[in-house]
Amino acid sequence: MPRSALAAVPEAELQARASRHLQTREKAVALFARRGFAQVGLRELAGHLGIQAGSIYNHIESKQALLFELIESLHLELLGIVTQPVRSARSAEKRLNELIAAHLDLHRAKGDFFRVAEHEFHCLEAAHQAAILVLRRRYESHLIKLLGPLGLSTDATLALTTVRTFLCLLNNLPAWTEEAGLDSATYRALMHNIALGAVKGALTLPSGDPRPL
Repeated sequence: MPRSALAAVPEAELQARASRHLQTREKAVALFARRGFAQVGLRELAGHLGIQAGSIYNHIESKQALLFELIESLHLELLGIVTQPVRSARSAEKRLNELIAAHLDLHRAKGDFFRVAEHEFHCLEAAHQAAILVLRRRYESHLIKLLGPLGLSTDATLALTTVRTFLCLLNNLPAWTEEAGLDSATYRALMHNIALGAVKGALTLPSGDPRPL
């Protein structure tokens, strides 16, 4: 909608539209996470959203565009975590702990978004995949800078492999263990300690020299 037209829309209506859009996203991501993007047709998607199949394009641009929006929104939130202004008094280790906590908190709030981002990325068209990869690389770059003072290898290939493995763990660990049956506090502490222990173990390895068990 042109900006001039938006300016004429009452604030209450704009807020209502934004709310409906968020509801659409939440319902769609839950369906894609449960059924898989490729398995969901437009008629099923419309029914899940509570709208008529013939009017679905009044609510979304396309199924492909919706998938991109869902995955992009998650990566933008992740970037928001890692790009927060750094207070000089905080040590690198404290910032790493804060990042792990924030990442796991986001997973707790948006588990379906993580599932879709991890498992349905391949369903994106090439241009959308490229845009998401740009966001991922920015996240990785910030994390490399954070881990540098903590002993991240100066070898670029090893450093990038360490960071990507760590992010894969953060993105999937809660889903792998969601049926653990632990109370919330114990579960949260366990997930945090596993993630922290994994990255610290990698940081203490001599470059190119795996430590024997």
